Amino acid sequence: MLVGVRQFSMISFARQDLVVGSADLTARERPPHRVSLGPFALADRCVSAGDFTAFLHDAPDDMDHLMIDCIDPGFVVHRADGFQVRPGCADFPMIQISFWGAAAYCNWLSRGEGFQPVYDLARREAGLSADGYRLPREAEWEAACRQGHPAGTAGTGNTADAPAACRALRAGEAGLGAFRRGEPGPIPTAARAPDAAGLHEMIGNVREWCHDRYAPYSAEPARDPSGPGRGSFRVVRGGSFADPGPACRPASRMAAFEDTKCEVYGFRVARSL
Repeated sequence: MLVGVRQFSMISFARQDLVVGSADLTARERPPHRVSLGPFALADRCVSAGDFTAFLHDAPDDMDHLMIDCIDPGFVVHRADGFQVRPGCADFPMIQISFWGAAAYCNWLSRGEGFQPVYDLARREAGLSADGYRLPREAEWEAACRQGHPAGTAGTGNTADAPAACRALRAGEAGLGAFRRGEPGPIPTAARAPDAAGLHEMIGNVREWCHDRYAPYSAEPARDPSGPGRGSFRVVRGGSFADPGPACRPASRMAAFEDTKCEVYGFRVARSL
């Protein structure tokens, strides 16, 4: 196992059947439908800037620079001698990372821990039969979030209207990453207490890339759904520090172009068990 290069732990979830989606939110969340999921593990927090920089230093040729933005307000910058984490920023989530940049990190982590990589970066394909790390299926993400937030509400996540105790943890309050004081911004990974499932910041902080390509829901039951086979838009979940709390619920989903790199996008890893 790789030592000292990741802050997160993996939380295991048993095989389960559940209803995902909602009849009460926007059209993107309808219709509610039943899914069956095999056992999986999900990281207890997002990959941090420090986690990701360990990858950049260990395998610099694995990362196409077009997969990441190293401009303000990012926590990782690129200098003449390579990638660096800005002082004080290692514990904040890795942001300004594209879907495929996140996939590259998953492959590196898989190789380091003796698993088979899931993603073929050159062909932009994935083999979900591999046992390595990957982005979570959106149904897995929702199942885990529902377990952590059984009432289905946002709670006290780092959303645009977060409570004062949460706002005080934002990067801008410490002048980090070029975020501004008094404005919404990310907080460090696991800065807040975990939810009922042992997961940190599933609601708010950063929108999280999921494995699935985006498509409207079907009412038909599905087993381990992973989205359509073609398309350039991926599902993102959880909302962000820029989104209002009511918009950040376990069922809410958005679509994002997979090459998008901005300050509200991050990721956490998953594995099939």
